Amino acid sequence: DHIHHRMHNNLPDETQLANGQKFELLSLALLGVPSMAEKFLEVSAALKQLNFDPADYVCLKFILLLNSGEVKNVNNISHIEECNEQVHRFLMEYCCNCYPNVPNKYNQLLAQIPELRSMAQRGEDFLYFKHMQGNAPHATLLMEMLHAKKR
Repeated sequence: DHIHHRMHNNLPDETQLANGQKFELLSLALLGVPSMAEKFLEVSAALKQLNFDPADYVCLKFILLLNSGEVKNVNNISHIEECNEQVHRFLMEYCCNCYPNVPNKYNQLLAQIPELRSMAQRGEDFLYFKHMQGNAPHATLLMEMLHAKKR
């Protein structure tokens, strides 16, 4: 999400809160794991080179979320797999038809998925660790989701 908003909504590098405190938005996007900054910038540069656009963003987001192998307690895995295949087909057709000047865009976009997943997992692990130490809020939807995923 952060990469998309930086590229398409002119998200600034830093912001200032009402109390005058400044912070880098990249730090927020990295969920407090600054060691991911280099990888984040590499993925951002690769996506920029591929002319990453809102349609690509939506498709990659669906592909990342519709991973039947990672979802627990799902009643209709075949439906998730069918939807995932439809999104893959749409993305491939879209890349071929709308970006013929970007060779192999579809496969290059898919090649970014492992890095995106890795960054997301590292961020989740860090947040969960902070939560278990008592350094993160307890009664939030995000923490409920992290607990549910860990079970």
